[in-house]
This record gives sequence, C-alpha cells and structure tokens, in this order.
Amino acid sequence: MNEATSHIEFIIGEEKRLSEIVSRAEIEPLLRSGLKLGILRATLLDEDDLPLATLGAAPSADRGEPLQKRLPIMVEGEPKGTLLLEPDGSNPAFEALARLLQEALQLTVTNNLKRMLTTEVHTSIVQESYDQLVSTNRRLMESEKRYRDLARDLEKKVVERTTELQQAYQRMLQQEKLAAVGQLAAGMAHEINTPLGFIRSNLNSFAKYQNRMAEMLGLYRLMLDKEASPEVIRRQTEQRWKELKLDFLLEDSGVLLGQSLEGTDRIATIVAQLKNFAHLDGMEQQPMDIRRELEQLLAGMAAQFPPNTRLTTDLHQLPLLTCRVPLMVQAFANLIDNALKSRAEGLELTVRAFQDADQVLVCISDNGCGIPAEHLPRIFEPFFTTREVGKGSGMGLTVAREAISGAGGSIEVESVVGQGTTCRVRLPQGTASPDHPDRETP
Repeated sequence: MNEATSHIEFIIGEEKRLSEIVSRAEIEPLLRSGLKLGILRATLLDEDDLPLATLGAAPSADRGEPLQKRLPIMVEGEPKGTLLLEPDGSNPAFEALARLLQEALQLTVTNNLKRMLTTEVHTSIVQESYDQLVSTNRRLMESEKRYRDLARDLEKKVVERTTELQQAYQRMLQQEKLAAVGQLAAGMAHEINTPLGFIRSNLNSFAKYQNRMAEMLGLYRLMLDKEASPEVIRRQTEQRWKELKLDFLLEDSGVLLGQSLEGTDRIATIVAQLKNFAHLDGMEQQPMDIRRELEQLLAGMAAQFPPNTRLTTDLHQLPLLTCRVPLMVQAFANLIDNALKSRAEGLELTVRAFQDADQVLVCISDNGCGIPAEHLPRIFEPFFTTREVGKGSGMGLTVAREAISGAGGSIEVESVVGQGTTCRVRLPQGTASPDHPDRETP
C-alpha cells in the first residue's frame, strides 16, 4: 500500500529474496526440531550466504574441523538458500534427518511463495478493478459535467427559441389580423360602391327633376306677372306639366329618395363594421351580438364568394356574448374565408347560429375539397398550411381557436375529402344585457 498515492502498488513476478519468503519465526521451530533429533548445529543461509537463522552449539576448537552438510533450498527451480547442518557425532540417521529437515523447510518456502503469488494476483486484480473503477468514475463525472453544461445550454437555447417563436407568432398574428382587416376592407369597399353608385345616379336624376320643377315654377310666376286669366294659366300650365312629365317626376322622386336613404343606411352599416375591424387594439371585453356580427360579416365578404355560391343562413337571436369582439369576429371571418377558398365555384355555404342547451352553437359548413384525415390533427398548429407558398400563412385557424378559447369556448372540425368541412364553435351563453349601454350600434 502506497500512502502517497492511496492505493496498492504490487509488481507481479518481481524476484524475491529468501528472507522475503520465509521468516525467522517459521524457520526456527524446524531447526529446533532437528536439534532435538541429534543435529548439533543448524543454520539457514540466504542467497548471499548470510544466516537467516542459526540454532545449536557454537563451533569450538576442541571439536576440530566440523563435519557439515549443505543442502540447497530452491525457489522457483533456482537455489536461493542453503541449509547448513552439523551432526552430533556419528548419528546413523543424520542423513535422513537432514533430508527431512530440508524438505520441511522447502515445503514451507514453497507454500509461502504460492501464497504470496496468489496474494499478488488477487491484489493485482483488485488494483486493476480499483483503477478501472476510478477511471470509470472519472469518466462519469466528466460526462455528468458535460450533460449539466449541455442541459444548461439547452435550457438557455430553449428559452431563446421560445422567445423568438413567441415573437414570430405575435408578428404572424398581427399580420393575420391586418390581412383579415385588409380583405374585409376590400370587400366592404366593394359593397360601399354599389349603394354609392345608385345614390349618385339618383342625385343626377334629382338634378334634372329639379331643373324641370324650377322651369314649371318659373312658368307660374310668368303667368302671374302677366296677370293672365285663370283659364289661360290653367291651359298653359297643364300643357307644360305634361311636356315636362311632372307626374312621373313626382312619383319617381319618391322612389329615388327611398333608394337613396336605403343606400345611405347600407353605407352606414358597412362603415360601422369596418370601424369594428379597424379597432383591433380595442381588446376590452364587450358584449357581442353574434347574429348581427355574422350577418355583417357575410355581407362584407360577399364580394369574395366564388361564382354560383349558394348561401344558406339560419341565424337565431342569441344572448349577447361577452368577449373581445374584434377577435371573435376575426375568428368567424377566418372560418368563413376557409370555406370560401375550399371550392372555386358552386360553393354551398351554410352558416347557422342557435342555442344548444346552455351553450351557443355556431356551425359553418361547406361542400368544398375537405381536409385529409392525416392533416386534421395539425390544422390548429401555428404556420401549418396545405396551400401553395404565399397563398396562406397557416395562422387562420390558430387565431380562430385562440379567440374562441379566450371567450371560454371550443371549436371542432369535421371534414371528408371531396365532400366538405363543418366547423362547430361552442360558446358559453352570454351574460351581458341585450341593451348594454356600452354596445356601439352602427
């Protein structure tokens, strides 16, 4: 164990000295047994002939040159030590006793070496596992740090992208509102032109009629100035009355006046509707007359109807709905606009509004191209569109659902390809009074 590195350092196969394999405490009992059996002196020398343990009587001068027997102690097939034995006199069993003591020491050395090698292998495996564990832990910590950094960066990027998406969404929402206002303004301008045209024509006719009336009054004044007889006045004025066709003029004047007043009423209605759409920033909650708004909306979008459109309406008088009126009208405009663009001609458009239990139900149906089943789950996604590039922003239904949800309602869409689409808008019953003082009337 290396305290500096806090882990075990062990080299497998490192050559060991005999003193590292066997200890003095293990040697001495064996040597002592030999002395008891008749050995005078026993010594175990290491590979440098240095004694590891010595037991027995020390050599003396009167014993002369001692008789010694040297027996090798092997370690992994190589002599690493020497067992040096000195017999006590002429002991006939000395040779056998020496071999027995050698084998006992050899067995001890061999067993110790095996144990040490086994310990080395085990320690090496443990060390390797420990190193692998440390390495794995380090990699895991590095990986965790990378993931934390990535998560932090990802969270930051998500916030940035979410902010950008919200800003883009708001821009598209505003563009959609402006586009809706533009389309409706164009339709309303077309609608204004019609009554404006016959009012101008009626005024031209009135101007001619006024000239004839002035001529007739001038004739009366001339007759009075000449102090003509009543008979002369009657005869000449009747003749001129017929020439100027004043009977027709008086009758037609009433008709033209009625048409002109009706035209001004239509213009006033359209202008009020346009004013409602123009005030998109006026998002305060207001009571909304759903039937009236749908009627005005359909009138304003009439110019956009494809050829041979058959419009069917079933609009009931409903309780006023408290909502952001411009947004709700825009929602209905987007649904109707989708219906108008679902078929090039021969469109059958049905708009119904009625009370269904405790809710108000508005259904807008068409016999157009329909929506493929795989696209239905995505039709409310922002920017999703199946139209050609530049033909649609993909925000119409998104805006519609947002406005309807904001009013506490919901929208369902059923569609069959080639047969048409039905949008059902469910709204809570209105709570505003029908004679709400803040409601602006056109």
